[in-house]
Amino acid sequence: MFCYKNDYYSLTIGGEAALNYEVNGSSVLFSWPQFELNGVLTDAPSDFCEVSREMLNDDIMQITGIGTLSCGAELKIELRVCDRSPVIRFRYILSSDKDLKMTKTEKERLTYLTYPISEDAQQTEVRFSGYDYLVHGYQLEEINAFEIETQLMGPILAEYRPKANVSVLTAYEHGSQYPDKFVVFERENNNIMLKALRGNYWNGLSVKKEPYETIWFQICAVKGTVDDLAHSYREFQLKYCTLNPESRKPYIFYNTWGFQESNKFYDKSTYLATMNSEHIEKEIDIAHDMGVDVFVIDTGWFQKTGDWEVNLSEFPDGMKAIREKIESYGMKLGLWFNPTVAAVTSKLLKDYPNSLSKINGKDPRAWEIWETEASYPMCLVSEYWEAFADHLIKLVDTLGVTYFKWDAIGQYGCNRLDHFHGGEGATEEESHDCYGFLIGKYMSKVVDKVCKVHPEAIVDFDITEGCRYVGLGFLSSGKYFAMNNGPYYSCYNIPIPSDVWSNIFVHPGPARSWICRKVLCYDKWIPSVLMMTHYLPNEPARSQMINIASLILGQNGIWGNIFNVSKEGVALFDKILTVYKRVRDDITSAYPYVLGQPGATFEVHEKLYNGRGAVVLFANMPGTYEYCLQAVPNTDNITVFGNVKIEKGDKIKLNVTFDAADAAIVFFE
Repeated sequence: MFCYKNDYYSLTIGGEAALNYEVNGSSVLFSWPQFELNGVLTDAPSDFCEVSREMLNDDIMQITGIGTLSCGAELKIELRVCDRSPVIRFRYILSSDKDLKMTKTEKERLTYLTYPISEDAQQTEVRFSGYDYLVHGYQLEEINAFEIETQLMGPILAEYRPKANVSVLTAYEHGSQYPDKFVVFERENNNIMLKALRGNYWNGLSVKKEPYETIWFQICAVKGTVDDLAHSYREFQLKYCTLNPESRKPYIFYNTWGFQESNKFYDKSTYLATMNSEHIEKEIDIAHDMGVDVFVIDTGWFQKTGDWEVNLSEFPDGMKAIREKIESYGMKLGLWFNPTVAAVTSKLLKDYPNSLSKINGKDPRAWEIWETEASYPMCLVSEYWEAFADHLIKLVDTLGVTYFKWDAIGQYGCNRLDHFHGGEGATEEESHDCYGFLIGKYMSKVVDKVCKVHPEAIVDFDITEGCRYVGLGFLSSGKYFAMNNGPYYSCYNIPIPSDVWSNIFVHPGPARSWICRKVLCYDKWIPSVLMMTHYLPNEPARSQMINIASLILGQNGIWGNIFNVSKEGVALFDKILTVYKRVRDDITSAYPYVLGQPGATFEVHEKLYNGRGAVVLFANMPGTYEYCLQAVPNTDNITVFGNVKIEKGDKIKLNVTFDAADAAIVFFE
């Protein structure tokens, strides 16, 4: 046994229980995991001891302990702790010198952890990956646990214990679209068990050939309610969860795709018609004048997928001038990728032919990727993952790319038995499930390898469609591209001609922002800076105000036809974003206080941290509205955009008048 203690909790590791987490005089015991090896469930390890403590960065320490199971296997635990947070991350690694295999006597018998609950426990499932077809995007939900389902997907289970006035959180780092479950919480008598459901391993997986690494888990307990727990957890996700902190910084992103779509459907052109040096350099100039930090060139910049080399016919200097312009403006360069394809004639496909994705042994079909050469599907859960990571590292070195937008990675795609998601003893069904389980792990492996070499890099993953890897897993490495345009007409069963833009919410005005702000439902638990969403810059001025007011709440994305934005409109963006940048770290850190819902008559978002930040007010009907601040600003340096009068008293009162659907912003610097 060994211990760790900070100002939030005391932790004992080892003994009859794997972990004993104590806070506010209350103790929570977490059992050892149970694996089925050669048909027998494992027990607690003996001779368990600490072997190392290592600071991974200025805040996060990794503590490693090892013990021996009675079957002869070695069980390692890796814990990541932080003096500034009550949240712990940990995982197990199972290995053996003996011929031991993970088996399924009936089904997957793998229990990751078990812990007792109190009789007065009030439990809440925080469901992360429910897809809402009304907004065509994922939505966070808080549900009374075990009232509807017996197997909860979570990935967060929160519990308030009134007598002890303590709230407890358990969570696992994985992802999939509800109800596609791989790992579940179950309640048995007065115990909560976190269990593997499917795809976590295949029958016959040898732990001698390769150690078995579990997914990461999170536990936390705080004095107070579940809302207090959410405060602490949100701060953990922002500051202490990842070793790739650049992904948490509130940069302003501009992406060329909004213009590419507009050009395709409004001007009856092609997606790639503007993918050339002359046009992109002009686009960079306007984006800079608006206040953008990261300029992202979407699909079409490359000659072919897989090799990911600049299309020299459209960028003859290999993007040298573009890089120089971006760097002269103090901006960062980003590029679009689909990590799971390689062009028919690509060198990568030639070098990794055995990494093709296949279903039931059938050779895949090649298809055109956004008006570029036809490509084959590649399996990221194979040796190919490292080659792709090396390509991204090379692009940082040669082009100065520090932002990577990943698109089109589905949950499933391969059931070969000769990749890392299958092996001796596995069936094609098991391989299919294991691919779905492991895809996120290998996505994170790519990100972490890139960021270890280039810590300035950011990777975000597009989850704007269904059947994506959505959960806590990817957030330990990167961030999400959470919303683009919202629903298509087909989502509402509205027929449209084939030559009409199929997206509904692509026009200026308040409606698009209602859809996009729905993503802010995550901000209670997951900082909105991790859920990027793109807003439109186009006139009229009221629409611009609504979009600027929306994006500064943390989603921080802009796209659209910026060539149609007037000089006055560009100046408006720059003026407001200049003030925003002085308090954006405070807004990012701030826990949200929200009044009303997107689309409601009156809607307010208060984001103050230590008295600094912003209050954003929206209305959809003319009138005068009143709002009293919940927090206390610590500054008299106040900047107002909109028709707002400020009354100071015991509480600061904002009176805002709108004569149409509009928005107003009050910055506290």
